[in-house]
Amino acid sequence: MNISRHSFIFGLSYALDILGRNNLSHSKSTAYLSALMAREIGLSEEDTNIIYYAALLHDIGISDEYVTGRLSLKDLVPHCEIGEKMLSKLPLPEIIPKYVLYHHEYYNGRGVFEMLGDAIPLGAQIICLASDFDDLFGKTNNYDKRLIDKAYSWLEGRKDLYNKEIINVFTGLMQIEYFLLDYFNHETKYAMSKMVIANDDVYFDVDDVKKFALCFAEIIDQRSPFTFSHSTGIAHLAQKAARHLGYDEVTQNNMYIAGLLHDIGKLHISLEILHKNGALSPEERFEINKHTYYTRKILEQIQGFEEIVDLSANHHEKPNGKGYPYRLNGSRLGELERIMSVCDVYQALTENRPYREPLPTEKVWSIIDDMARDDSLDKLLTEKLKHVFS
Repeated sequence: MNISRHSFIFGLSYALDILGRNNLSHSKSTAYLSALMAREIGLSEEDTNIIYYAALLHDIGISDEYVTGRLSLKDLVPHCEIGEKMLSKLPLPEIIPKYVLYHHEYYNGRGVFEMLGDAIPLGAQIICLASDFDDLFGKTNNYDKRLIDKAYSWLEGRKDLYNKEIINVFTGLMQIEYFLLDYFNHETKYAMSKMVIANDDVYFDVDDVKKFALCFAEIIDQRSPFTFSHSTGIAHLAQKAARHLGYDEVTQNNMYIAGLLHDIGKLHISLEILHKNGALSPEERFEINKHTYYTRKILEQIQGFEEIVDLSANHHEKPNGKGYPYRLNGSRLGELERIMSVCDVYQALTENRPYREPLPTEKVWSIIDDMARDDSLDKLLTEKLKHVFS
């Protein structure tokens, strides 16, 4: 496995944006603004790239309270510290976790940790301004003179919060017509965010990818006390099943990574639905069924993930064609995708849920056998895996 760092982090940043829900390009827009400011200040391409990646990942410690705006500035301490802790475990330049830790610091000392002036790393200062600007203007559609005036007024009113050099650089960018035209052009901004850096020849191997996948599995599962090990459980089951059925090590690794990331689309689902103690309403079921669609949309942005996309995103498809979201039938589902479906059902039935305790083994296989009989699961595979899982 040889995955471009740029493609990988850019794709995964979409998961953080769908968790944010209110602005589906916040990470990318913040990275775009940050990279342009870094260049204007005169930083090297290497330093610019580092700030770009830190901006893509700056909300990795995001919480639902943060999304809904129920936090004060001091309440953002865990958001920043969790982000730093997560990123410290990943194969990234060691300054990136510090940029994320301090991305809510203001130059006048009124930030989360009350750091003052140049004690705040420059990359964090840049990301802070870019993120604040996008929080206010990122969803704006009507670009006109009044909006430009509003942007200048906003910056003038906050000049005590940011380094004077950064304000001057940002003001200078706003005075160049293309800058805000590009920023407020939502049809092309996504592509521009991806192309703003071009000279990154770093690639991740399978162990690096696993570290990122474990990190995002933790983000997914820790949103609920009932699914704190769901993704890691499926990852181990899927890898074990592939090994038992004679697949090579590359395929086993793909199954493991796909298991870790199969529910990444659930970051778009509200906790009220995920935590519901009882049957879902038709409206709630409609919402939760979206998660496999978003899993695909996130992972298909990563070049080299083509096989993993199907393994992750098709875990609710059924051989009888009654699954979701694509209603794929048996002839369009490979064996590995069918294995992942069995793993998902088995793991779900054997873990705690808001509405029930883990089911005993006999009951688990009774339910799985019933699903196999109506072709909701592959009957032959369930028989083979029964001995492996039990």
